[in-house]
Amino acid sequence: MSEHFLRIIPTDPLYVPPAGAQDQAISLFTSCVQGEDIRGSTTEDVAFVDPGSNLERILCPNCGTVLPDEWWGQAMDQAYAETRFQDLDVVVPCCETHCSLNDLCYDRPAGFAHFLLEARSPANDLTEEDLALLGSVLGCQVRKIWAYY
Repeated sequence: MSEHFLRIIPTDPLYVPPAGAQDQAISLFTSCVQGEDIRGSTTEDVAFVDPGSNLERILCPNCGTVLPDEWWGQAMDQAYAETRFQDLDVVVPCCETHCSLNDLCYDRPAGFAHFLLEARSPANDLTEEDLALLGSVLGCQVRKIWAYY
């Protein structure tokens, strides 16, 4: 059975909110989305937070060119092997611009994070106001990721 997940991550992959802020954000997130298995979690290493089968393509943030899957896979493997995603800097092949794997334009948002909020099968989506409030509580800007598996 396939399921939808709503995930919220800081836009800064290295940011981990203080414990009190995490608790407040989990409560707020729970009241907004009313889903199943709502949780907040922190990983030891930076992790790629993907949209599952929602991911359609990945674009260069500078010129908008669709990036080859093979290049992206190799860039991901290298970033993980060398720094466990602590350093996400890459040079895109299309226009040779320096950027971060986190700042590529994922067609269906994705990103990297130590901390995330997650709800399985949420009853509601988050509004821009909800996202701004969650960001304020967490002390950072946030990114919304819809995943489907």
